[in-house]
Amino acid sequence: MPVRDTSKRAYKQIQPLGLAQQIVYDVIEKLGCPTDMEITKNLGYADPNKVRPRRKELLDMGFITECEKRICSITKRTVWSWRVK
Repeated sequence: MPVRDTSKRAYKQIQPLGLAQQIVYDVIEKLGCPTDMEITKNLGYADPNKVRPRRKELLDMGFITECEKRICSITKRTVWSWRVK
C-alpha cells in the first residue's frame, strides 16, 4: 500500500533537519525553483559541493523534488532545478 500524503507531511513535521539541511531548504523555498549553482551563489559559497550533499539528503528524505530541467542562470548549462514539496 502506498504511503499517503498526509502521512508524509506528518513525518516531515516531526523529523528535524540539521542546520546545514535547513539552510539549503530555506534557500530552495525562498528562490522557488533554483539549481544547485543558484543555491550555492545565494548562500555565498564558491563550491557547489557544500550544497549538493545537503540537497541530496533533502531529496532522499522527501522534503524537495525536481522542479524542471532548465538553463542555469549561472553556468548557462541545462540542469535540474529543485522545489519544496
